[in-house]
Amino acid sequence: MPTMSRPCGQLRTALDGALTDVNDRIRRLMGQPASKDRTQAYHELLAEWADLTAEDVEPVA
Repeated sequence: MPTMSRPCGQLRTALDGALTDVNDRIRRLMGQPASKDRTQAYHELLAEWADLTAEDVEPVA
């Protein structure tokens, strides 16, 4: 994941820390055996990741 914000190119350390945390939790989760609980947790983490990165998404014309 990029560590620079796209609009102005400045580091966003608080957001970067939150993204790093979510990415680490996803990596740990993927090391667990497949199960319905893991699938649900993965969906929740992806939603959290999407919320954190929503400002970096540019609308399609």
